Parts: sequence; C-alpha cells; structure tokens
Amino acid sequence: MIEQFPLKLRILGRVLSLLFLISLTAACGYRVAYKNRLDLGISSVVIKPFENSTTTFRVEQKLGHALSQKFVEKTNWEVMVYPSQADAILSGVVSRISVSPVTFGQGSFGTTFLVTMDARVEFKEKITGKVLFKNDRYIFRDQYQINVEVGQFFTEQNPALDRIAEDFASSVVTAILEAF
Repeated sequence: MIEQFPLKLRILGRVLSLLFLISLTAACGYRVAYKNRLDLGISSVVIKPFENSTTTFRVEQKLGHALSQKFVEKTNWEVMVYPSQADAILSGVVSRISVSPVTFGQGSFGTTFLVTMDARVEFKEKITGKVLFKNDRYIFRDQYQINVEVGQFFTEQNPALDRIAEDFASSVVTAILEAF
C-alpha cells in the first residue's frame, strides 16, 4: 500500500516524522548542564595548600591534587600555581580525620573501619576578596576492611582517603559551579 504513494511524498513523510520526534525531545526540558552554571567571570584559580589540623600524613596533598583534577575536568579554568596569577583562590582546612571500627572479627579486633573527614572550604575572588562560596561543615566518610591475618596485613586507610578526596573534590567543584 505504501508503494502507491509517490517517492516524494514518502520522503516528505519521513522528514516530517523526524522533525516531529526532534521537537518532542527538544521540549522535554533537557539541556546541557553548563547552561545552569553561574558566570563568575573567572578564568583561573589557585588551590592553596589546605591546612592540615590532623595527625594524618599528607591528607591535604590528596585533597589539593583531587581538587586540581576536578577543576581541570569540569571547567575551562586554568589551575595556577601562584596566587598572583589567578582570578580566584580556593583555600581550606582539614579539621578532623577519625577512624572507627564498624565490624569486629575474632577476639574483638576490628575488621571494617569507617574513615570520617571534616573540612572547611572557602572560595573567593582575588581582587575584591569577595567570598563566592564557603562551607564550614564538609563531612565525608568511607569504609575499608583489613585482613586479620598478620602475614597478609595491608591497611586500606590510604585508598579510603583517596576515595574521600575524590568525592570531596567533586562535591566542592560542583557546589562552586552551581552556586549551592
């Protein structure tokens, strides 16, 4: 029955169907995520080394590295080394790292631990000193397990801190870009 219609009408029908489908998807409310972002007028940022108020070795370096990566991934801003070169400055403090047992094995020895990190972050414009974003209560947690056999013992605290740093950086950069 379709063969009865001339070729031009079949092509026109297919084009109209395609246009109809395109108009349906365009009207569904989806749009590119960066259109929601604030225009902060920033083209470069410096991530100052976080202050480490804990006894955990190098946690501030893990956070700084993760933040640098997230800014490169999620923005078109340059991550600078010196504050004099940047439009904005990100600074922060790691105020607490705690490790608590969650599950216990034989002999009351912890086998699963919960690592909790508390931090404060401030993001401000360099020239005016205006605070663009601030959060004094970042709390991130991750669990890790240890092998209870002494010969195969390997602590998973550092990989847990790496995962926390990744989640922390993603949250901070998204909050800054989306003005939460």
